[in-house]
Amino acid sequence: MALLPSSKNINTSATSILNEIKKGGDEKRNEFVYLNLERVYAIAYIASDNQEHAQELTIEAFRNALSSLQDSIPKKDSGITIWQWLADFVVDACVEYHAQNSGIPEDNPNIDPGQDGSASMDWETTVLLGVQRIKRCMSSLPPEQQKTFHLRHSLDLNYEQIAAVMNQSVEMSMAALYRARVSIIKCLGKG
Repeated sequence: MALLPSSKNINTSATSILNEIKKGGDEKRNEFVYLNLERVYAIAYIASDNQEHAQELTIEAFRNALSSLQDSIPKKDSGITIWQWLADFVVDACVEYHAQNSGIPEDNPNIDPGQDGSASMDWETTVLLGVQRIKRCMSSLPPEQQKTFHLRHSLDLNYEQIAAVMNQSVEMSMAALYRARVSIIKCLGKG
């Protein structure tokens, strides 16, 4: 089995999968958890930097997600994917964790994403480059930039979600992601 669910699985309509889970009982719920466990745990671990806390956050995220099925399921025409639905619960668990353990995120007034280009860089144009070279370049990044890059490009979180997981402002997340992208591009340029 792949490390993470395929993009086909995570881009499936939330409504259809959640209706199946609701009707299917424990077996369907367990299958859903199994298919998404590593992805949710990866985000929780990045947020907490601690295995035990990451396990607790993962359990909390799934508990909250599955218990929400009793109240409501996204409408069929909402266009929300199963990953978008689940990611909200993971990010909420991370926000609560940071509120209890990390305090208020610090803001860096020297960061202006509009000024350094981080708000508008089209990263997708660089994806055509080789995966092995990107991985090599990624390993040279500082840990915070690696985490931010991974949350955005491997785990598909948006800027607000990344900021919540990393317990920092959206601007700090954008700047870290921008710096990571620039460093990777420079590294790739060296061959």
